[in-house]
Amino acid sequence: MAFTKNPVSSTYDTKRLDFAISPQQRSGQLPNKDARMLNMMIEPLQAMTNANKRLFVKSRPGLDTAYSINTGIARGVYYWVINNVGYVITVCADKVYTDGVLVATLTTTTGEVGFTEFVSSTGTVTLVMVDGTKGYVFTNAVTAPTEITAVDFPTPHIPQPVFLDGYLFLAKQNTQDIYNSNLDDPALWTSGDYISAEMYPDTIVALSKNNNYIYAVGRTSLEYFFDEANATGSPLGRHDSAVQQFGTSAGGTVVGTDNEVILVGGTANGGYTVWTIAGFKEKEISIPAIRSILLAEGDALATAVAHCVRVGSQKLYVVTLTSRTIVYSFDNEMWSEWASGVDGTAAFIGSHATNGPNGAAYVLDRQGSKVYKMSEDYFTDAGTAFLCQITTPKQDFDTFNQKFMSRLSLIGDVPDDTGVDNNVTVQWSDDDYKTWSPARTISFNYGFPSIPQLGVFRRRAFRFQYILPHLLRLEGYEVDINKGSL
Repeated sequence: MAFTKNPVSSTYDTKRLDFAISPQQRSGQLPNKDARMLNMMIEPLQAMTNANKRLFVKSRPGLDTAYSINTGIARGVYYWVINNVGYVITVCADKVYTDGVLVATLTTTTGEVGFTEFVSSTGTVTLVMVDGTKGYVFTNAVTAPTEITAVDFPTPHIPQPVFLDGYLFLAKQNTQDIYNSNLDDPALWTSGDYISAEMYPDTIVALSKNNNYIYAVGRTSLEYFFDEANATGSPLGRHDSAVQQFGTSAGGTVVGTDNEVILVGGTANGGYTVWTIAGFKEKEISIPAIRSILLAEGDALATAVAHCVRVGSQKLYVVTLTSRTIVYSFDNEMWSEWASGVDGTAAFIGSHATNGPNGAAYVLDRQGSKVYKMSEDYFTDAGTAFLCQITTPKQDFDTFNQKFMSRLSLIGDVPDDTGVDNNVTVQWSDDDYKTWSPARTISFNYGFPSIPQLGVFRRRAFRFQYILPHLLRLEGYEVDINKGSL
């Protein structure tokens, strides 16, 4: 062939694509359109530099039944370590259990229950539990707690107790007031010992703590208080120069973590978002898809609850909505979604959780009938498989021309060394997620896990699924395409 300065470009190409994606759903009402990760977590390989860091996705930890308890509305769970022994304390309806054994019956049956540990100046350790009406003090985990009977105990209150410098603090419901116990005794309360959040015409809906500051979270504002060591009345003083002009209508989503407070809150321009506050510095961490999901909750967002746990080697903020559970990883600053069941349509089985030993967490069933241990050692939800699914964005490979795809291969770790449970299914949609091709099976083994002849398309999205009791960890997928000219 004669030499030419303008050779014809090859239309054949091989492309490698990542699985690590944030949700891109165009509406909170359309969960089956656009990119979505269900029951998958993103795991960066830290040894790599930022320029060439590899990102894996892996199936979330599963659940194993730790204790069975009577069915009832889930209200709270706390893992208390005392005298070097850990106990799981749970509240369902009006029943309080320690390690699955009934220890007390409450007078309330609904509403969140909150816990905080209390340490006196003499080193006496107790656990305070509040249910919105009454308060209780555990001196040990295996016998009934003692009810707080002080006349001036604030009731009704927001069930988010805070311990600071030998005091127990509670916000009285539908007020601006933060009440405190007597020094060194959570069971004794004195009339007039309170301070009010007065900078905005707002009422407190949540109380939290970060470092040595108490956060009083209202519906549209947030104020900070510190121990001013006042001789009479409340020991607290207001930090007048630090205030936030946003709050929350979902008090149950306000969670204090290692070094920040996180909450589902509003914005000055309307809608909902997720904020972290470290010290006095706020940061918005939600993305458009998450804001759409929150907006779709409507009035039901007020009943949302959240918790922060370390599991699967990551620190996670887990928000339980009416029928969806959204999860933020502090480690990789990305969002995903959890669900239960083999088809991924059932709400995630848990609603409350607490950190447990050795990188595990204890999760309370939404219906209150089970306490689960969540760990990477488990790959089902108490024996029931759950769907691991990755729905990709639409790909056009930088041209709207017709393309033919001749091969798709998986890149990652083989799930099952025995070669039995390695089937990953793949489907694709060429009409904006409206219809999907019949599922094809890729045998994910040590050889060449591929399928051929994937047809003609202009823009294509893929859906990968795995429903077997093993850890699935994927890095990406690779395709061979032939780009047309029309």
